[in-house]
Amino acid sequence: MTTDSGDFATLAGFGWSHHFQSQLGETDIGIPARVGAVHRDGLEIIAPGFATRASQLAADDEEARATVGDWLLVDTASGRVVRLLARRSVFKRRAAGTGRRVQLIAANVDTLFVVTSCNADFNIARLERFLALAREALVTPVVVLTKADLSDDTAAYESAARRLMPGLFVACLDARDAASVAVLAPWCGPGQTVALVG
Repeated sequence: MTTDSGDFATLAGFGWSHHFQSQLGETDIGIPARVGAVHRDGLEIIAPGFATRASQLAADDEEARATVGDWLLVDTASGRVVRLLARRSVFKRRAAGTGRRVQLIAANVDTLFVVTSCNADFNIARLERFLALAREALVTPVVVLTKADLSDDTAAYESAARRLMPGLFVACLDARDAASVAVLAPWCGPGQTVALVG
């Protein structure tokens, strides 16, 4: 199975990229679809012009189960998941009170926007925790400093954030101003998936 250029462009709006395209073979059946939500009784799956609920993948290993952001091949006739495509990245943590059990949070995120404001909510320790989370998941972090319009000294906040990691991009903006927010556009194009924390 392959997707033509029109299908690829449409899927790119959902975060589809060459990483996933390269996993499709001529004999694969089903359509590529993305997990939008995970519930106890199954998965909500979405694709251009298609949405359904499906059963969670049966697996002894928690990491072999589907999570939000995963790409699957889905048989549209039956709504059955055919297979889980290999991930680019995954956020996970140890499930509380279970010892070794892993809890999946999200998969296939390209960029993590770590959002904090230029005021008393700015917290270096919290930023460090989010940056460590991004590093562990193999995701590019971007620190987004909001409420720049309410601060007399945004440079101090930017400088403090930049010192946390070499090469870290820090954007200081007024979220109500489209021109200010446009600095984030390079991470928000077709084929890219962004998550926000903060």
